Amino acid sequence: MIKKFSKKKIAGILLAVCLIALLPAGAVHAADFSHDGVVDVGEVIEDDVFLSSEQCEMNGTINGNLVATCQHITLNGTVTGDAFLFAETVTVGDAAKVDGNLFAFGADVKIDGNISGSAVSAGQSVLLDDATVVGRNLYFAGYQGEITEGASIGMDVYGGANQIIMNGTVARDLTVGVNAFELRGNIGRDASIHLGTGNEDIDTSLYSAGINYYPENLPAGMRFYEGASIGNNLTYAATENMDAQLQDYVQGKIVFDQITATDNNLSKTGTYTGNAWFNEDFSQFRVTSAFSRMISYFALGALAFWLAKKQVVRVRESGIAFPGKAFGWGFVAILVGMMSLILVPGTFILLGILLGVISLGGLLFAWYGVVGLIIALVFALFFLVVFTLSKVVAAYVFGSWLMQDVFKTKTQNRWIDLLVGVLFYVILRAIPFVGWVVGLAASLYGTGALFIAYSKVEKKKEKKAVETK
Repeated sequence: MIKKFSKKKIAGILLAVCLIALLPAGAVHAADFSHDGVVDVGEVIEDDVFLSSEQCEMNGTINGNLVATCQHITLNGTVTGDAFLFAETVTVGDAAKVDGNLFAFGADVKIDGNISGSAVSAGQSVLLDDATVVGRNLYFAGYQGEITEGASIGMDVYGGANQIIMNGTVARDLTVGVNAFELRGNIGRDASIHLGTGNEDIDTSLYSAGINYYPENLPAGMRFYEGASIGNNLTYAATENMDAQLQDYVQGKIVFDQITATDNNLSKTGTYTGNAWFNEDFSQFRVTSAFSRMISYFALGALAFWLAKKQVVRVRESGIAFPGKAFGWGFVAILVGMMSLILVPGTFILLGILLGVISLGGLLFAWYGVVGLIIALVFALFFLVVFTLSKVVAAYVFGSWLMQDVFKTKTQNRWIDLLVGVLFYVILRAIPFVGWVVGLAASLYGTGALFIAYSKVEKKKEKKAVETK
């Protein structure tokens, strides 16, 4: 039986989600949070539910969100909100129904249920079986992504994998980066396919973390079979032209973009996504750094929810109400702070010397000790706001916007908003050449939102404008 949790227990469980999400799938071992990780058939829970156990099963009904961090998770019941599943193996059965969005991350992910919203998944193997229905979009990454015959996607598919088998139905567009691609299904509109250089010798043991769910390698290249159909245009990037083999399956025009084995967007082993992700872009340092940031940001956000719930809401509302001005005020606040770092220490020392001469040294201890400590604390607070708290604010507001406006969740949950925002931020922040732009934007926006909320500068301007009229 699932027990109601206090805020402290909820925060502890979500921190565990963050930990498990960034660890190799083979090392996932869920902690015990005083329940057996099972929701029985016929059981109805009118709240968000957090499951953790070695073997988790959700066979009942959850009128809220589901977060599960397990060794193995099986979902056969109904979730009226969003489902966040983190495990070594994730199984969404054909009887499962998720009215919101599905986030499934593990070594081996099998989806065979009805998802009203979008599905987001990553793993060594991601499979959408024949009973799968995704109402909106599918986003996936991993070694192999397979959409079997009978599975349907209501909008678009975005994927990156070593090999993709597409035998189902996509209502609109397909966009993928892949080394081996097979199509037997139907794509309603356009398809964009970026192929690798054709190297088939990929050592999957480098990424298996002791447990190997990798399927057998497919021959590199792109192949269309009987039953395949692209309703409009096909754009593909490859080392050789294959128009003649593809034209019978494409209703619109075919656009070929030739690439070479030395293209910068390909790894040395020739895979578009998998090896470049591990070998080049995401070194051990990047993974460790992202892990550290994730834990720190979520912990600070959880602490803010505990200690200053009303203030957190005020900052979030300020950021949403004045998004453009938040960037502007953030720039001004950081600029003034940086200038103070240059001017204040020199002025402080000169005034101390003057005060020492006047007082014959009697006030030097108070000046340099007490006042100096206060100045140091102010500067420390400035660095905390600019380099850390601003990122938490930006991630929280972004997560809130993402869940409400993009994923169309029916109810707002600040813990889920924070978790999703932090997850997306650390992933974007870790991307080479782009991450520093994301970090800078988050600092400007978060600092500006804090400044507007606590200075009330925008409210003062509105008040003056009303009085003038």
